[in-house]
Amino acid sequence: MFNGIFLVIELFVGWWSGSLALLSDGAHMVSDVGALVLALGAAQLATRRPSTAMTYGLGRAEVLGAFLNGLLLVAACVWIVVEAVERLVHGAPQVPGVAVFATGFVGLVINLASAWYLHRSDDDGMNTRGALLHMLGDALGSVAAMVSAGFLLVGVPAADPVASLVVAALVAVGAWSLLRDAGTVLLELPPPGLDVDGVRDALLALDGVAEVHDLHAWTLDGRTPIVSAHLVLGQDAPFEEVCRDAHRLLHDRFEVEHATVQPERGQGCHTDCGVRSSAIV
Repeated sequence: MFNGIFLVIELFVGWWSGSLALLSDGAHMVSDVGALVLALGAAQLATRRPSTAMTYGLGRAEVLGAFLNGLLLVAACVWIVVEAVERLVHGAPQVPGVAVFATGFVGLVINLASAWYLHRSDDDGMNTRGALLHMLGDALGSVAAMVSAGFLLVGVPAADPVASLVVAALVAVGAWSLLRDAGTVLLELPPPGLDVDGVRDALLALDGVAEVHDLHAWTLDGRTPIVSAHLVLGQDAPFEEVCRDAHRLLHDRFEVEHATVQPERGQGCHTDCGVRSSAIV
């Protein structure tokens, strides 16, 4: 609520004073408030239980929200840079430094308080982390506005667009981090920290396993790894024991809570793939 109220105040003061630093920080805060709303909405959607229509539930709604936040940050960054360069080229207008400093200080307090609240929520989800990055980035933007205000007070009007470029750099860093992590999930790449080659080698080392193929690793939320694999067994290897050992290995060594293991005989799926299987959900 405080972030939404301050957003209106900052945009008004930025428009009244002509401060691009405040308008830039306000544009960033638009995405901040959107990030908080999306984080709340996505967190609620992610709690919905799986069904026949949505067998995984809506766990990936959190990631979609994070990706949208990243795109909003990119748009804000482009606008800030274009406006700042135009002012530097054609001459920056005079901006009242006191108003910029006071507004930046209030914004710093509010954003640090919001970041502290999110940090204490114990939610390490991607979307919540994205909202936290927004808050910290905007807090640094408020610091940049306060520093520019000092230069404005001594008659350096170019400090306002320069501070805006600093805000743009902060926005770009946050956007890249968020889009990279969300893209990893949406492209179904292996989650960070999971050694896929290590998983393959460990499964291949199990007694009775002659070959491992169709090994896939992905995540729905950026945190919980999911693994599926086909295990080609020797002629005398028992299906049930190998599957049990594989599940225990994936859980204990690689912290995989959701694994699907398909045991096979012979040369793989063209023999009796699907005749007998074992999976946990």
